[in-house]
Amino acid sequence: MSTTAAPAVTWTAGAVARMLGLPPSTLRAWHRRYDLPLSTPQTGSHRRYGRADVDALLRMKHLIDQGCSADSAAKRAFHDGGSTDVATLLAAVRRLKMDTATALLDAHLTAHDVITTWDQLCRPALTALSDTEADRCIDLVHALSWVIAAALHRIPPPADAAPPVLLACADGERHTLPLEALRAALAERGRAALFLGASLPVVALEDAVTRTKTAAVAVWASRPRELVPEINGARVLLLGPGWPPARGSAARPATLPEALDELTAKPSRLGSRARSLSNR
Repeated sequence: MSTTAAPAVTWTAGAVARMLGLPPSTLRAWHRRYDLPLSTPQTGSHRRYGRADVDALLRMKHLIDQGCSADSAAKRAFHDGGSTDVATLLAAVRRLKMDTATALLDAHLTAHDVITTWDQLCRPALTALSDTEADRCIDLVHALSWVIAAALHRIPPPADAAPPVLLACADGERHTLPLEALRAALAERGRAALFLGASLPVVALEDAVTRTKTAAVAVWASRPRELVPEINGARVLLLGPGWPPARGSAARPATLPEALDELTAKPSRLGSRARSLSNR
């Protein structure tokens, strides 16, 4: 099997201009007037743009749309070390420019780890749509959710020989994105995980544990529930705000970063950490 790394994704000037909603002549003028630096090596006569370059151009366009001068926007986007913010992502989503939203997320994931992107970009954007415009923005929430899931799916699973961590939503639970993020974050740390999707009955989860011989299961619930699953032969982590106070042997990490640390801890530490978390 070849171990050669896949080439980095790049775009032509025409493709980037379409993402920005601008004529190619405007993009050329920006380069000429503001000396925009590109992170992607240029080997031919035509410019090629990497994810970080697209991210910076989208920030520049957003700043201009918000009233900044083009000169100030170029300096802030390319020279001040900024990265995609929630407002820039939401501006693309509200126009249903999903190719633009995809490029923004991919660029952020290139510069940051999954948990940082989830906490600083994805979750705040979803909250902004759900809290303030829920009745009028169901289409936008679904479109953004799809873009986030697709970006996380592009993070490949590791070549981990150990049985995978099982991730599942509790029976009746439909919110899958937090576990999509956890799967991708585990992959970044070299830990294989198998996500079993939404609304999984306990009996099906028990069958999956038997089939995979996994030692760890994480179950997500966002809405209140009374029963805590107990899975023979596997350590159970209860994630999300829907679970009652921890009891028994189930661990109760308060955040995805805590769950990530718990699931990637060395085997000798797992038992003591699980007991500590369950007693909080």
